[in-house]
Amino acid sequence: MAHISVIEPVGKALSTVRQVLFAPFNLIKWLGLGLTAWLASLTEGFAPNFNLAPNNAFDSPAGHKVLAWMQAHLALVISLGSGLAIIMLAVALVMAWISCRGKFMFLDNVLNNRAEIQAPWRRFSRQGNSLFLFSICFGIATLAVLATIGLLLLFVAWPDITRHNFGINALSAILLGVLFLMSFCLVLGCLLAFLNDFVVPLMILRSCRVMTAWGLFLDLFKAHAGMFVLYLLFRIALTLVISAVVILACCLLCCTVLIPYVGTVILLPVFVFWRSYSVHFLEQFGGTYRLFGMGPSQYITVRQEPG
Repeated sequence: MAHISVIEPVGKALSTVRQVLFAPFNLIKWLGLGLTAWLASLTEGFAPNFNLAPNNAFDSPAGHKVLAWMQAHLALVISLGSGLAIIMLAVALVMAWISCRGKFMFLDNVLNNRAEIQAPWRRFSRQGNSLFLFSICFGIATLAVLATIGLLLLFVAWPDITRHNFGINALSAILLGVLFLMSFCLVLGCLLAFLNDFVVPLMILRSCRVMTAWGLFLDLFKAHAGMFVLYLLFRIALTLVISAVVILACCLLCCTVLIPYVGTVILLPVFVFWRSYSVHFLEQFGGTYRLFGMGPSQYITVRQEPG
């Protein structure tokens, strides 16, 4: 097996960016590829922004009237709140489903130097649905782990809570909570990085479902655990550098990169770099992990296929 490096794939990923986006530059292709990149990242960083800071919104006369009306129509308020929660959940699930399909569309386009939309949407329906179901189960498991940790910390702090006193139990719960939360976030971040960087490419390479791809990756991880740990550390360093570049671009372009889809199109070289870097790293483990060059490279712009 050839020498494994975390630095060499950087040069290859930059070459992929040049080849896919600038050799030659094609605006239609850029926009089409940007659409698949936007779909792939649709749920990344998605979270409702609630202001939970205490305020005096109900201390005014109008606020008292609103509060009184809500108390008088409590059933209606609960029904409307439940309906809104169901709608938000449905929207989040639809976004997650589209994003899972988009991850395969974007990777396929980068691998084959093209910007197809309809064909990969249909081609990777099985893999996309498998990833979507796994994401739901993974999210439920994550919430269950957090709930379990919360209950354990509550059990530790309970003696001080019943005494209304901040003592050793409460302090121990806080310290354990910080330790557990940091460890949990570290493990969660590693799992998500492995899922997007290696499991998704393996699903395309082997035309398999997500659990089969996880099995293939874990076999590779067991044999080269040190290299994958080094990969994660180097990935963090790359993230810091690229984040600085993105922040600078955001300032120079007056925050237009924050506009959905528009920002993805502007930062498309960053998305292509990230998507190709992990694939080039994976390919170092042998010809059986080769994804680039599986077929003739060609420019294919967005087109309408005959029914």
